[in-house]
Amino acid sequence: MRRRTFWTGLAVLATAALLGSVVLIADRLSPQRAEQGQGRAAIGGPFSLTDHTGQAVTQDSLKGKLSLVYFGYSFCPDICPTDLQLIAQALDQLSPEELADTQAFFVSIDPERDTVAQMADYVALFHPSIRGLTGTPDQIAEAAKSYRAYYKKVSAAEAGTSDYLMDHSAFIYLMNREGDFVRVFGHGVNPGEMVEWVRRVRAGQ
Repeated sequence: MRRRTFWTGLAVLATAALLGSVVLIADRLSPQRAEQGQGRAAIGGPFSLTDHTGQAVTQDSLKGKLSLVYFGYSFCPDICPTDLQLIAQALDQLSPEELADTQAFFVSIDPERDTVAQMADYVALFHPSIRGLTGTPDQIAEAAKSYRAYYKKVSAAEAGTSDYLMDHSAFIYLMNREGDFVRVFGHGVNPGEMVEWVRRVRAGQ
């Protein structure tokens, strides 16, 4: 248990370090500035994955709706379930019209265990609007690189557990209807903050 806590702590520290640089970009890039073309964060880009129903999903799947994108894995002991629950709470606070204009993606960084069937069972625990995405190791690496998401396999021996863990960053990315980055939220964000930003982007503020 101590080693699991240790690796969880490392993941949080990695998230905090990366979040510092990403937040600086996000604070300079309001939705209005993004629309005016006054700046663009280098977050988001090409990827090709498969969702929990077996359908192909690419960067073009983000277009037309606002998107919340999160990288993690279904065997995560604490960070991922917490953040997915917060995303679900934010989605529950949206009106039917707002929800129809919003989608969420949970991108696996553990393709070895996160099969399509596994992802289907897992995302069903949280919210029907969350789509679980998985793929080959190369496809996952491409998606993570596009979003500057960090992940690393930690052996069972290192983690002191019965199976390996995945050390990873814990960002929730908000993307606009064009699939462009708007803002990042850190681990444990208040769902109301996500709701506020979804509404601001929808209103073009």
